[in-house]
Amino acid sequence: MTSLLTEVHSVPGGKIFRITMNRPDVHNCVNGEMAKRFTDAWLKFRDDPGLTVCVLHGAGEKSFCSGADLAALGELANIYASEEEVREYVASGVGPLGGSRIVQYKPVITVSHGYTYAGGLELFCLGHIRIAEKQAVFSVACRRWGVPLVDGGTVYLPRLLGMANALPLIITGQRIRADRAREIGLVWELVTKGKGLDRAMSIASQVCQQPRDALFADMKSVIDGYSLPFGAALTLEAENLHPVMRSESTKEGVQRFNTGERFWVR
Repeated sequence: MTSLLTEVHSVPGGKIFRITMNRPDVHNCVNGEMAKRFTDAWLKFRDDPGLTVCVLHGAGEKSFCSGADLAALGELANIYASEEEVREYVASGVGPLGGSRIVQYKPVITVSHGYTYAGGLELFCLGHIRIAEKQAVFSVACRRWGVPLVDGGTVYLPRLLGMANALPLIITGQRIRADRAREIGLVWELVTKGKGLDRAMSIASQVCQQPRDALFADMKSVIDGYSLPFGAALTLEAENLHPVMRSESTKEGVQRFNTGERFWVR
């Protein structure tokens, strides 16, 4: 059984790149083979201009992802690495779970329908839009076993939730349910059981219908400008004006508006 599946869905205006974590018998935990496939998948999405939106979800009835396969840690990280190998990893490694350090400037939607633990929570945080079914559960569960957050958790959680909500999760490893995750900003939208993937694909399809040059430019401005001083961030944003307004997708979008077309993502 292939541990990670990818599929391209062509829809009006673009293509959706769907990634399915496919080890449901072990709660979709990530081993070495799956991590390698993840790296390939994230690179493909980043580098293929024909792909517009990514949807990441887990197979089976119980789990989004329970994190690293603790029975296969040696496949994910070389704990006996030399000092030189450690420096090389810190400088240019892609993350133990595969590609988690690859910054995406195109929309990623993650959708959880169950256990979202440890590294699985880190993968969930890679979503720019995060959807959860009401039975989903979230936890920095690796706290129990002394395994650190090394696939973006200490970066994404404080930025998404603020320190006041991120630190209790990181310190305690406490489990929270989807409604609480929605309250603190970890989840953007709650849906009923069995409807998460459909909702993610619906949003992705609607996003594909929107002009992409402005969208991608805005996302890059937000991501790269987040930690800059206000003045520098505004300068970065200003760089978008002329290239985007001269783009064909923006010209077409303005023309659609002028002809009376109206469109809202639902």
